[in-house]
Amino acid sequence: MKHITIDDIAKEAGVSKATVSRVLSRPNLVKEQTREQILSVIQKYSYIPNVFAQALAGLPTKNIGFVVDEFPNNFYIDLADGIDGIITARKYTLQVMSSLWDPERELQGIRSMIINRAAGVLLAPSSPDCEAVDLLKRSKIPFVLLNCRTGDPDISCVSCDNYQGGALMAEYVKKLAFEQMVILPVADHQTVLDRIAGFEDHINIKAVKPILSSSAKTYQDGYRIAQFIAETYHLAEKKTCMFVANDYVAVGVIAKLLELGIAIPSQVAVAGFDDIRISAMCRIPLTTVSQSVCDMGRIAAEILLDRIMQNKTAPVKHLIEPRLVIRESA
Repeated sequence: MKHITIDDIAKEAGVSKATVSRVLSRPNLVKEQTREQILSVIQKYSYIPNVFAQALAGLPTKNIGFVVDEFPNNFYIDLADGIDGIITARKYTLQVMSSLWDPERELQGIRSMIINRAAGVLLAPSSPDCEAVDLLKRSKIPFVLLNCRTGDPDISCVSCDNYQGGALMAEYVKKLAFEQMVILPVADHQTVLDRIAGFEDHINIKAVKPILSSSAKTYQDGYRIAQFIAETYHLAEKKTCMFVANDYVAVGVIAKLLELGIAIPSQVAVAGFDDIRISAMCRIPLTTVSQSVCDMGRIAAEILLDRIMQNKTAPVKHLIEPRLVIRESA
């Protein structure tokens, strides 16, 4: 693919090179119609302006971009808390945006952070090979991926060992008394797939292991789908163990099951994954796997700042060891 230059953008937009430069540096000086026309061409080609490279060379900002999937999920709140403690001490500012699980919105957010000269970016990507990651690589901006692993030797990432976490939970719950196992995967995401794989490889209970596929991602999704699970798998009659691969969804499931009059854990044991703060505070405290979310944020922020300051240029891949947390729900 041809490398797109500012001259190419100007030619396609039908304006001068100076006008394109003005849109990138001082957009308020350009008429709205012209500005929108130029920005649409920039977006079309995922153009990375030379002005950004110049900023890195001489006028770096003190802003760190952070792109997450959704704000309501306490996982990302805990992650941001860990990040903020590190970057604030170094006089940087955190700028957060949500992709709402939309790869295109994720890409737009990264593009905006590059154009606005963020010093570095922390990204919890929809997948490790998404367009947003590719754009970051091409921009040469320092960045670190969170909550995912990548085989790319040039990319730094911080993640929990999700497969091992799934295995830990399986080894625990298979000792409980139940007639059937229900697995709620929650999302088609690398971390979740690893958790389910670790769980399935170690549960060893093939006769009582129905699996429910779902795209549930939020508390509301868990609350909504719990009634369907209760009816489909006759939870009121069969002692059940349920593994929900995300605490945020699991808390919603617990809320609805209690509303339906299903006792937890005597009738249905519920286990989650993440150990977000709300997990210990919900009506029935949740048994889960901790991936030390705040630590994940702190470690990622430290790696990013090292890369920004060029104290450490080699990519870092940090795998956090999971830890089983047993509470009342299982």
